[in-house]
Amino acid sequence: MLNPPLSLLSDDLIAYIVEHIEKLPLRDKTLYNLSLADRAFTQFCQTYIFRTLRLGQGGGSKSRISKKLEKTRKILNDKPSFANRVRVVRLAISHDRNAWLFNDHTLIGILQLFAKLPVPPHELRFGGVAFFPFTLEDPILVVGRLMQSFFSQTLTILHLTECQNVPLPVFLTCPRLREVRLDDVEVAEESYDQYPDKQCSGRESPALELLDYRDSQSLVKQMITPPPRFHTSVVLWSKLRVLTLCPHEKEEMTCLQPILDMACNTLQELYLTKLRVGDDEQLPLAGLVNLSNLSHLHVFALNAVIKCDVPGSAVLRDINIVLGKIPASNKVTNLSFDFKIFGEHPFGGCLDEDWVGICDEVIRISAGKPLELDLQMIVSTGKLEWQHPGQAELYVHIMEKIASLSDYPNICTHFWNPTCWTQGLRPVPRGQVRSRCRR
Repeated sequence: MLNPPLSLLSDDLIAYIVEHIEKLPLRDKTLYNLSLADRAFTQFCQTYIFRTLRLGQGGGSKSRISKKLEKTRKILNDKPSFANRVRVVRLAISHDRNAWLFNDHTLIGILQLFAKLPVPPHELRFGGVAFFPFTLEDPILVVGRLMQSFFSQTLTILHLTECQNVPLPVFLTCPRLREVRLDDVEVAEESYDQYPDKQCSGRESPALELLDYRDSQSLVKQMITPPPRFHTSVVLWSKLRVLTLCPHEKEEMTCLQPILDMACNTLQELYLTKLRVGDDEQLPLAGLVNLSNLSHLHVFALNAVIKCDVPGSAVLRDINIVLGKIPASNKVTNLSFDFKIFGEHPFGGCLDEDWVGICDEVIRISAGKPLELDLQMIVSTGKLEWQHPGQAELYVHIMEKIASLSDYPNICTHFWNPTCWTQGLRPVPRGQVRSRCRR
């Protein structure tokens, strides 16, 4: 049992401690240990321990997976309180022959158990296992099972990771769907002629509020323009608030502007920050991004690549053209730029970039209102080392080039580079922005 002063902690403070532990890298083991350490923490830890239920996890045989499912069902039957804590169902299997799983009586029984709960799970995750994609053997069956399950009424969040043969009608099965995250997802087919009518029409389309995707353009393209088999939109874009994708993948970026056009009255946050698998290639953004009609844009974040050995490189000039499309009358509160600089001392090409021009655009967009500006940069020479000759001087020279921003107290500029680690300062996590700085 806890002894003073720990025994004097309020429930709110214990909940706050556990909430932060849940965000640690080794969260599962830490939560288990803390849950057993003292009863005061048990209930709060179990909220997170049992939040995600993993079904079909791993690459074992059909028999092994069936035994795991049976064990899971027994636990849930014996301890109904555990089932009440489940908010996320994660289904991961590496076998190509997986249609049996969606006909498995044990799995169906688990889903039926959840359906009877006061508050059934609202998040579903499909994913592969350790570099082996999850290929849906019978996508029509999967859509049918979702339509029959409680997910058709409760699902608000869908994550698909390393999934192949994903059917477009999956979105029509869940009219309350609000958040979709796609990572390395391939669509099932182009025509859907073999799909039943009830899976392709006559259903309410979900109004997405968040879309985060990487290397999933085949599915996203169909979400934007469904095949003729569908007589209605599979998703509605008119309420989209947050959009995240990779700025270094040309195929992905071709999907961007159509989405921006359909969500121009609601989009508030645009993150071009997803990582690319392989070498980053800086695309000319001016012809791919038009921010002029985004009347409610609050956040614009971008990861960019500057290669010092490319003659006539104009990365910042290209970015300035994109920023120049933001109207003078705007609602932008946060601008974030993360630059990866490839090169070696003296970094001539980088210093020749239009740093003054990007400052001018930031000042124009701010127009006297409060604005948070994050400028993060890191030098890379292609070698496995974090200290590079001349990098500290490069950062100083860049700061000198953006010194004009200090004349505008309404613009709170946060400059980060690897030398800041020695001061205990961390960069803003990718895909996030800071709240208003109090200074």
